[in-house]
Amino acid sequence: MKILYFCLELVLRLSLFFLLILISNVSAVHAQTTELFLPFPEIWNQNSGNEKKENQTSHQPNTSSNLSSESVINSKTLTSVSNPNNAESGSNVAVVGNQLPSITKTKPADKKKKKKEVVDPSQASFQKGKAYLTRDQKKSAESEFADSYGKEGDAAKFSRVENTNLFGLDGKDKESSGLVEKQEDPDLKIKTQFELARSLDRIGNPDSEEKAYKEYLKLVTEFPKHPELTPRSHYAMATLLIRKKEFRSAAHQLVNVLKNFKESAEFLPAHYYLGKVYESSWEERDLERSLKYYQLYMNGVEGKTPVPGYDFRKETRERLRVLGSSI
Repeated sequence: MKILYFCLELVLRLSLFFLLILISNVSAVHAQTTELFLPFPEIWNQNSGNEKKENQTSHQPNTSSNLSSESVINSKTLTSVSNPNNAESGSNVAVVGNQLPSITKTKPADKKKKKKEVVDPSQASFQKGKAYLTRDQKKSAESEFADSYGKEGDAAKFSRVENTNLFGLDGKDKESSGLVEKQEDPDLKIKTQFELARSLDRIGNPDSEEKAYKEYLKLVTEFPKHPELTPRSHYAMATLLIRKKEFRSAAHQLVNVLKNFKESAEFLPAHYYLGKVYESSWEERDLERSLKYYQLYMNGVEGKTPVPGYDFRKETRERLRVLGSSI
């Protein structure tokens, strides 16, 4: 009986031992089979890497929560990143290490269309004309100025002023008058008119002086309040009339300057010429009045910078000396 019991126990133990060995072998084979027969190992490795990235991302301080749905990279963006020559991309993508690519949207730079500079067709000829004048080549200058205002640019009106003067010096007063009438700008019109009168005045013969007087008279009657050219015209008329020994008419023009244009450059020189008028030999000659006007001129210019063309200090001192000893 005991022997039977012992044999049974031995069989049970052996059976249990072999059973444990069998279970362990089956487990080992199963473990090996799981690793060896995985169909796509590269996908497993890639997924494993993605799991690591997700783990790393989950440990980062709340960065993914700040990404909006616009941060997803579509195929168009990836194409623009892979192609460095694509300068037309609407976004800049920066990839650093294993971090998610950040997308910075930038507005395309506003390309301001540069306005094409409009070239004045009359400017070149005007400049050429001025250059010829510096060399005293008047005929060439006239031709260039005529070409300038024939093109009707912005410089054309200044070319008309120049040619009005040149035509006047040549005695072409009709051509000059035609250019005056074509000036649309009021300020330039009076300036052109003055250039015509002055050019006729500079010719110096009786006929041209008479034409100049008429042009000056047109100026002071049609433009009676121009602050610069109206007093100049009165003053120029006076000097012209003094040369012609028409002293009463000259005095009238000079007094007009004294009464109406006290701030003009001609105000003090008008005193000097009134001194000359009343010193001259005519029926209203008055040396005391002449001395008074000479003295007023000297008092006015004292301490002031001499103005070219209007400086008569030397002549006035001499006349004061002569008149002072004679009166």
